[in-house]
Amino acid sequence: MTRQRKLLSIPYYLWIVLFVVFPVLLLLVQSFRGLDGSFTLTNIQTYFTSQVYLTMTMQSFLYAFLITVLTLAISYPAAYFLKQTKHKQLWLLVLILPTWMNILLKAYAFIGILSQPVLSISSWKL
Repeated sequence: MTRQRKLLSIPYYLWIVLFVVFPVLLLLVQSFRGLDGSFTLTNIQTYFTSQVYLTMTMQSFLYAFLITVLTLAISYPAAYFLKQTKHKQLWLLVLILPTWMNILLKAYAFIGILSQPVLSISSWKL
């Protein structure tokens, strides 16, 4: 790997460590810690003996599996359709545009909220 590629990969690895590895490690540490801060296996025992926790875990895996299958069932035919059509850019826009609606609605809502003179900092009495 060249020096430039190594330098460009630093933000990626930093992001992975900060937002994936570190939270998982914190979760593991907290799962082996009791209310008083001492090491305990009670939390693990409670998790594996509780029907509620196991049911919730299995439902989470089931929903993740179903969403993955549904996503693949929609995205592969859509990709095939985009590959075969003549107006690729138009159909890609039609497919992507609904995902932008949430961002656009929030932006317009903030424009409306922040344009009100009542909410300006000068009207706050500290």
